[in-house]
Amino acid sequence: MYRQVIAFLIVVFWGTSLSAQNFDSFKRQQQEAFQQYRKKTQEDFEAYRRKVNEEFAEFLKKPWEREEGEKPIPEPEKVPDIPPVVMPEIDIDIPEDNTIDVTINFPKLNAEPKPIAQVPYKPKPAEKTLSFIFYGTQGSVRFDTNKTAHLRGASESDVSRFWKALSGEAYDNVVADCLSIRKDRDLCDWAYYKMTEKVSETLYSSRNDRVVFHGWLLTQSGYRIKLGRAGDNLYLLVGMTSIIFGKTFWQTEGGYLVLMDDDDLLSLYVMSMDFPGTEPLRMRMKAKNAFETNIAEQRVLASKKYPGAKASVACDLNTIAFLRDVPVTADDGGYLTDFLKYVDMPLSRDASKDMYASLVRQIIVVSELEAVNIILNFVQTAFDYKTDGEVWGEERPFFPEETLYYPYCDCEDRAILFCQLVRDLMNLDVALVYYPGHLAAAVSFTTDVSGDYFVVDGKKYVVCDPTYINAPVGLTMPTMTEARAHVSVL
Repeated sequence: MYRQVIAFLIVVFWGTSLSAQNFDSFKRQQQEAFQQYRKKTQEDFEAYRRKVNEEFAEFLKKPWEREEGEKPIPEPEKVPDIPPVVMPEIDIDIPEDNTIDVTINFPKLNAEPKPIAQVPYKPKPAEKTLSFIFYGTQGSVRFDTNKTAHLRGASESDVSRFWKALSGEAYDNVVADCLSIRKDRDLCDWAYYKMTEKVSETLYSSRNDRVVFHGWLLTQSGYRIKLGRAGDNLYLLVGMTSIIFGKTFWQTEGGYLVLMDDDDLLSLYVMSMDFPGTEPLRMRMKAKNAFETNIAEQRVLASKKYPGAKASVACDLNTIAFLRDVPVTADDGGYLTDFLKYVDMPLSRDASKDMYASLVRQIIVVSELEAVNIILNFVQTAFDYKTDGEVWGEERPFFPEETLYYPYCDCEDRAILFCQLVRDLMNLDVALVYYPGHLAAAVSFTTDVSGDYFVVDGKKYVVCDPTYINAPVGLTMPTMTEARAHVSVL
């Protein structure tokens, strides 16, 4: 019996071992096959990308046609800012329902630009690492400087020859490293544009070389561009979802082409073809833009009506520097300022953590309406008011991080911050309400709340005005009650 058991165990063990060997062998075969497939697929990707670039370079040889751009549009002249109105600090009767007259603006959402084909990392240990700094943040790309290509001139043939050289293997890792930084730091399109501009400056000192290389780098990353020429100078035109105030632009079927140079040009010889599969740069800022931190001094902010809504905020100076470089753009389809983009970008952790914790402690124990009233009063009373003209000498909408950092803010800055706080802390739908010379906000509650309101897609939005000091949810500033408002729903 004992021998039979031993024999049985030997057979079982041998069978198991054999099965394990067979499984390991099978697994190895499958892994090898998958790696071969991946390699083949990657080779196909690379072959396709190189073919597209080669064909595009041939198109660049064709004569560029003279195109007239449209004059830069100055920022809209605002009706003089409506100063804050202060309501006496007394109990206010619940506002009655009253429909306000509005024009609804539905923002367009464009697809994220992506490379026409995957750009892989390639191990090349002999390559140098070129370092650069953008907004206090260290970055680097791998590039063999012995293989640097240059333009010979500014003709179509010169640009075509340079484009072919850039599209060879030598520059692959520059693209791969830039895309990796974009992903790792969660950069919005404008931050990526500014970063690739810095990379271009790091690789090239010559202006024309830098312009064409930057354009090439953007196309390989999925962004629409065109190149233009005036005399011996080359210019970068970037496809965008909206115009930038103060810059020459061309309106096209795919959106706008914006002349990024500061030269006041209205006429250029422009290449005719778009690089395949590219999308316009979006001026929406919904990304973390995780720059290295450089924390400013703390600032204490407090609601006057709700003393518990008090917080110390410490903003990130690198983020502030970046936001200062974000241009003022037009609303989609028109020439009003695009305020929506300012609500998209999340606050940095140091700016938000204490403030959010303080506000949550106040709103978690009250009704939805009272919670919004607490946030509203916090924004109404924690900040000092001054117009952009007084402080900056020009229109200068703030991102929420900037409102928390700078000592003064105006109506639009408060409305933008209020919308972000309500959306982040209460997960309620919000809208910006634009009157001539004034910006307020509105909230869609989950319960029926009375007051001045409008309806969008069956949802009731109740007006909240962060510059009508001490006014509760539902009240419109008195000087605005007869005005027609433009509404942008986030």
